[in-house]
Amino acid sequence: MTRFRSTTSATLATLLALLALAAGCGEPEKIDPTAAPTIANDASALVKYVDAAPRAPEDAAPPEPTMLGAMFMQTPIMNEMEWPLREDDPPRRKPSKGSPTAVRIGYLRFGGRVAVVNKPPVVKENCLDGWYELVGGGFVCGKYGTVDMNHPRLRVAPHAPDLNAPLPYQYGYNLTNGTPLYRHVPSREERAEFEPWLGRKPKPKRVVEEEDLDAGASRGQDISPDSLDAGIPWYLRGWDGGKPQVTLDDLKGEGSMSRRMVRGFYLALDKDMMAGGAKWWKTTGGLMAPYDRVYVQKLLTEFKGIWLTEAAATADVPDGGTLKAVKGASFAMRKTFKFSLSDDHKKALQVLEIPRLTASRLTGESATVGGVVYDETTDGLWVKANETVKVKPNPPPSDVAANEKWIDVNLETQTLVAFEGDKPVYATLVSTGKKNTDDPEKDHATPTGSFRIREKHVAATMDGDVASDGPYSIEDVPWIMYFSGSYALHGAFWHADFGRMRSHGCVNLSPNDARELFGWTEPRLPSGWHAVWATPEKPGTRVVVHDKK
Repeated sequence: MTRFRSTTSATLATLLALLALAAGCGEPEKIDPTAAPTIANDASALVKYVDAAPRAPEDAAPPEPTMLGAMFMQTPIMNEMEWPLREDDPPRRKPSKGSPTAVRIGYLRFGGRVAVVNKPPVVKENCLDGWYELVGGGFVCGKYGTVDMNHPRLRVAPHAPDLNAPLPYQYGYNLTNGTPLYRHVPSREERAEFEPWLGRKPKPKRVVEEEDLDAGASRGQDISPDSLDAGIPWYLRGWDGGKPQVTLDDLKGEGSMSRRMVRGFYLALDKDMMAGGAKWWKTTGGLMAPYDRVYVQKLLTEFKGIWLTEAAATADVPDGGTLKAVKGASFAMRKTFKFSLSDDHKKALQVLEIPRLTASRLTGESATVGGVVYDETTDGLWVKANETVKVKPNPPPSDVAANEKWIDVNLETQTLVAFEGDKPVYATLVSTGKKNTDDPEKDHATPTGSFRIREKHVAATMDGDVASDGPYSIEDVPWIMYFSGSYALHGAFWHADFGRMRSHGCVNLSPNDARELFGWTEPRLPSGWHAVWATPEKPGTRVVVHDKK
């Protein structure tokens, strides 16, 4: 079940709720940009539109662009200066006068900045603060953005994501059950209320003796370990390494506390700070977490797939060597070696040790030595076929255009290949959904079929309740590309087990791979945007998921 959270006022919550995900790979809430009290939309209500900019000499330097800063966590970008027509208005509300052709094409994150066309905003009855036209396309209502770069709200916005790094943000792992997330720096009294363990010595665990159980049984009393915990908050109990039997709804807070966390939840970190005599982590969503309850997550792997273009393959060729055409790729599934074969292909000599996940470009040539099959790499060496996973994509769909981009995901081999027409250009390993045909609650298989990327987000939160695994929450999962409902290609920084099924249904990519594909796929993300939607004019890249070897 998808969960939605808001970091702003109740009115803003109905307008611009934060993204959330269900079952490990949930989809964003179907956000209605006009969910706030609707302003009537009448095209005849145009109040002013004056292009008063003086003409500059032809040889003058172009003026600095006017910038607009996003004031809310999701500041919607519309395809026209209209709100969508809502068909689900409750009977008591006056029907909206939105446009049937107006759609949201993206959004800016709080603090994000984009260039706008250097004209006064177009003031209309549906946006009295005026519509700003973005240089990169689309329109933002001035109610949700400002051109005042010194606005107080912009000064407290989180830092911008790093689009040039494997991860756009720094991440923290919550170490203990019950860690609170505060809406602001709490007072001493608030901390004492919500963090009862502060200043107390841990109590020794009660040992249930055998005679206690016998006595309890004879008296007809229940003194099982569960009953001994009766009245004790879930976050103060011991769970023997398992997850508490709570839901995301159970974790909701009150007053200054936004919610509690279960051990293993991840936070996206904005900065650390001292306040109220304690050290805190401020999250990208503006919440405060006790510093000593959060472990800063390190990048677990530098693994990255390989570009299969001939230009990329030149790096494999020793000085004076001859470039061999790239026909595919393979990935080492354990620590192994590259070999040199004798001219008669009767002897194989170990030349270079390579670690697990090492990628090799292949020429398409194979040889058998002593009953072992070897695949030739473009550097003139060979790898054992039984110690690697070879990329074996399906033929392109029949209606793929000559240079059209599309992605092949093979569930059997746990590989992904990006194509341009019938030419493979990038290959890597992935982790797709874990299958379990015996237990539906544990069956998280990735759906097969042909899809298109519907929307892309630099980062968004994934959380949900999974019956078999308990609650989970990962803030700002990076480089998300939704292709079917709640299923997406996205970066996974919490494991490095690529090449094996692992997820709740999404296609997990290494952070480096996810960033590469995020930049390569369509629709492209305009500068300064945090998310972009595909449109009929700019369709998303096709994604073909199959389980054929």
